[in-house]
Amino acid sequence: MNTAVVTGCGQGIGRGIAEKLTEKGWAVVGIDLTEESAEPANAYCQHVIVGDVAERATHDRAAEAARSLGPLTGWVNNAGITRHTLLSALDEETTRAIMETNGYGYLWGTAAAVENFVDQDVAGAIVNIGSIHGRASAAHHAVYEFTKGGIEALTRATAVSHGAQGIRANTVAPGGVMTPHLKASIASSADPEALEQALKKGPPLARIAEPVEIANVVAFLLSDEASYVTGESIGVDGGWSAAFGQ
Repeated sequence: MNTAVVTGCGQGIGRGIAEKLTEKGWAVVGIDLTEESAEPANAYCQHVIVGDVAERATHDRAAEAARSLGPLTGWVNNAGITRHTLLSALDEETTRAIMETNGYGYLWGTAAAVENFVDQDVAGAIVNIGSIHGRASAAHHAVYEFTKGGIEALTRATAVSHGAQGIRANTVAPGGVMTPHLKASIASSADPEALEQALKKGPPLARIAEPVEIANVVAFLLSDEASYVTGESIGVDGGWSAAFGQ
């Protein structure tokens, strides 16, 4: 049985991915930040590592756990955080939190995946969860968009540097996805109904995605059916990034 690591597995997109991979026969090792956030993942992951993805050791522990179950051939960097950031008054604490999770979290995860694929002499696949924000900008998301653009660059670098070893890397770039985080963001806004309608009207498909719709694409990219797909960024945003003036 092949194994995969999924970071941020406790809820939202990460949960959807972990559940989908388990359904397709993968042994999944998840990573989440706290015991409380990780607890739900025990129902669909074979093992859950509690730790901060900004720390390299967290990824090493996950890789070790995955290899104890079978060959480690898949890795999904998903854990991330979003915050509004004003460049005219940039908060250092918020900036460092975003950079460490969305930057180091993906870099250490990718490094651990490549190291273990090479050590096992296997053709592994990495999927990085990017964002529509890696392709286009919304006001006051500069730091988040900086990291999401960097994730796309990391994907390309991995694909180019390690393709000859049979290692593939791709980005999946979602738009709005109905996760617990998004639901809470909508509920806490000044006009929840207006915000939800705006998110629905942005993409040409005129709705917000469900986590399973992102997970389906991730599962494909990790599979042998995508054996000649690498270095790509696949938009799963209902056409939002293709729309002019929206």
